[in-house]
Amino acid sequence: MASILQNVFSRALYTIKDNQQIKSLASHASLYMGIVIYTAIGAKVFQLLELPSETGRLETYQALLVTKRVIFLESIYNSSAEGNSAEYYQGVDTALSEYEVVCSQAVGAGVDIVTKEFSYNWDYIQSCFFALTILTTIGYGNFAVETFGGRLFCLLFGIIGIPFMLSVLADVGGIFAGILQLAWGNNKDRIRLIAEKLHIISPRPEKGGLDDMPETISLEKNLLMILGGLLAIILFFGFGAFLFTIWEDWSFFDAFYFCFVTMTTIGFGDMTPSISGEDKSVYMLLCTVYILVGLAFTSTIIELVRRQYAESWKKMQELRAQIQAQLKLADTLKKISETAEKNNVDLGVSIAGDLEELKNNLDKFKKSGMGDEFDDVDIKTLDWVEDNKKVKAFFIYESSL
Repeated sequence: MASILQNVFSRALYTIKDNQQIKSLASHASLYMGIVIYTAIGAKVFQLLELPSETGRLETYQALLVTKRVIFLESIYNSSAEGNSAEYYQGVDTALSEYEVVCSQAVGAGVDIVTKEFSYNWDYIQSCFFALTILTTIGYGNFAVETFGGRLFCLLFGIIGIPFMLSVLADVGGIFAGILQLAWGNNKDRIRLIAEKLHIISPRPEKGGLDDMPETISLEKNLLMILGGLLAIILFFGFGAFLFTIWEDWSFFDAFYFCFVTMTTIGFGDMTPSISGEDKSVYMLLCTVYILVGLAFTSTIIELVRRQYAESWKKMQELRAQIQAQLKLADTLKKISETAEKNNVDLGVSIAGDLEELKNNLDKFKKSGMGDEFDDVDIKTLDWVEDNKKVKAFFIYESSL
């Protein structure tokens, strides 16, 4: 009977775990599907609000371009019969100036002055990309909403969508953080060996070397994680740059620059992917996926590097405090020993041995390669031991005294 109950209980536990995993997967999937649907709906609304205005503006410039071209040609033809008079040159110059102004405006609006054709900024593909730049706060600025309705909807779309996108990026970033921590846990020994061979960090000390100062190893671990994070970002940008050199007429450096500007949400807008046209839907989808994954990956790496840097700085200050306390305590012990010798007082402890051990520990710490950060330590002018700060040195020597 007991075995039956045990089997039932274990099966129930497995069922609960499976249900929790299913709920977790469903939660992730619903979050990602939600941002996709939200972006798709927002892009369609932007297209409905902006496309009619853009169409009217492009058709106006197209007609104006053709009209001014005809006027310019007629002015040349009509004035040629008058001979080389001043009025002839003035008339041609005026017609040419007007035509050049219209050409400039038409090109700015998106009309090709040679073929007289135009392409829309607000087709559905580019509307999706524009919606993405709002949600990710990249904001390239190569084109923007111009109508009152479009600008009003942009405000509402961004107010709701930006926190939504931040939640998605945080969720993806959490997944990346777990993957990176797992990768670090499985490969940290190999990475450390490579770093030692490249002389990035000092080799591990022999037994008894720095056992009393484990913070040194922790600092080196933080350094490796920071360098690893930066290397991961560079490789990710390099991979994206390689793909964009295939898709776009960009050099590798220009593509790498675009990836950096995009993933850091700077978004100058001087370089943007060419996604106009119905045949660019797959390309737009790939760009969108790369940008979303890249934003989550970059923000995760930056956060991990920031945490490691803050932790390293904190440990460095703790080490500084410990060294300062040990130096001050050594000076105090030396004075006590000298006073005891003068007065022939036996303290019952070997202060000389403690001082020698302290000296050896400090020498080992400096030889480890981490002591260079503390060359400016001056026991006469600095006081790193606060009243409420617990420093290991005091507990070490308190037991001896």
